[in-house]
Amino acid sequence: MSDNMFDDIKQIIEQFNDSIKQQLPLLESEVNTLISSKTTNGNAIECYLDTLVSLTIHGLANDLFIRLLEYYKTIDPEGAQFYWNEYDKFTEEK
Repeated sequence: MSDNMFDDIKQIIEQFNDSIKQQLPLLESEVNTLISSKTTNGNAIECYLDTLVSLTIHGLANDLFIRLLEYYKTIDPEGAQFYWNEYDKFTEEK
């Protein structure tokens, strides 16, 4: 692989990460709303957990994921355990 191609790929990845970082405040607001409103809708919470766990692969949103997961654990301990296991898989692969 040429240095030029490597630099192009690196730039694309950096742009992707920057784009995701711009979305984090919105996700944080949504997570805060779920927690502060004491939402018990497991499907809604899991939707956000799915999104957040996928961001942790890129080293983003770890704290946000864990905060929502800790809340979810009070609602559905088994469901939360599934997400802890997924998170552990991703963090072990790094």
